[in-house]
Amino acid sequence: MESAHEVVMNPLRLVTIVNNLSKPGTKVVGKKLEEICKNSGVDVRSTDEFPCPDGFLAGSDVCFSVGGDGTLLHLLNDAVKHKVPVAGVGLGKLGFLATISPDQLEEAVPPMLDGQFQVRKRSLLGYSGMGGEELLALNDLVIKSGSNGRLGRFSIYAGDDLVAEYACDGIVFSTPTGSTAYNLASGGPIAHPDARVMLMTPISAHTLTSRPVVFPEGMKIRVESEGKQPEPLVFADGREAFISKTNFPIEVSTADRAFPLLELNKHSHFRVMRNKLKWG
Repeated sequence: MESAHEVVMNPLRLVTIVNNLSKPGTKVVGKKLEEICKNSGVDVRSTDEFPCPDGFLAGSDVCFSVGGDGTLLHLLNDAVKHKVPVAGVGLGKLGFLATISPDQLEEAVPPMLDGQFQVRKRSLLGYSGMGGEELLALNDLVIKSGSNGRLGRFSIYAGDDLVAEYACDGIVFSTPTGSTAYNLASGGPIAHPDARVMLMTPISAHTLTSRPVVFPEGMKIRVESEGKQPEPLVFADGREAFISKTNFPIEVSTADRAFPLLELNKHSHFRVMRNKLKWG
């Protein structure tokens, strides 16, 4: 199996910085980050346009995302396409991806510019509507009832094998990376980012015996919308999953591509989890 991470020791030559100015303080933090890079002799390409233009990451060694987890998630397709590792500078409190805080910049960034960092290959969800191309999500794919206040009805299949039938508000399919997001809020389990699994958690299921299910890498899951109900709503990483109308059934599985997340060499997933979840 391919290693989930790799340690990089080559000094950086070109850094891309993407600033999300909707987050208070981003302008100041972005400028400080740019100054640190330039003082270290590293070329910088930065933008305050968000979402940034397609292809903006192409050719850069790494990208710094300044804002929060949502800012980093917007860079998913460009980062995967151009194989550019992304480091998140977080201005919020809840994020698990943007783990570099603004007050760490002067200490943390110079060693990273010298190549002292690791690239974690975070697993992705691949999903598609009937006959459509595969799209990607880093955190989760959420399917919700299309009628306010009424349960949705869904059948879940692994190949031709029926897994479960749910009457519920919706279903969260999550990567291990996204297991601490909507999945956790819905009562799902936490999975280590290196686990090669996909989590499925029903939202407010009508029966108490409905529980989360963990699927192995490579298993393709099909979601069918049952009965006469309004078209369910589908979201990928918090945004509408499809540009045009969704065509059920939906197929979802662990993708054969990965998201390159840049982390400090001393990064500890468990330390971040303890801090964010107030575990002491």
